[in-house]
Amino acid sequence: MDSKFKNRLKFGFLIMLFGIFINYMFEVDRLITAVLINAGIILILYNLYLHIKYREVPSKDERIRKIANTGLAYSWVFTFLIMNLIFWADYFNWFEITVQQVIGIIYFVMLISALLFQQYFKRLGDVE
Repeated sequence: MDSKFKNRLKFGFLIMLFGIFINYMFEVDRLITAVLINAGIILILYNLYLHIKYREVPSKDERIRKIANTGLAYSWVFTFLIMNLIFWADYFNWFEITVQQVIGIIYFVMLISALLFQQYFKRLGDVE
């Protein structure tokens, strides 16, 4: 792993751990801890994504851009389907869910599905 990715990963872990630390040691607003923990997680996931994406191939390639755009498009459609599923589950009162939980589900579905679709299309070699 490149040193710049390692340093950013360490920084993300430090931010996340600092957010957890001040949540348990001090009486601070929960919003501050949530922002710190989320910022750390975002830094970690983004840098892991960059490391996986650019570890073996050049960073500026038309094929890579095409795969990334296709993966993001498929991720958007998949996220849209998940949002519809959540809507109908709420409509038929299958379970109780808060707005924060819905946003959290959508956030992680978008992130994970984008990464998975891009990896899938990279393994195929090219998209049409």
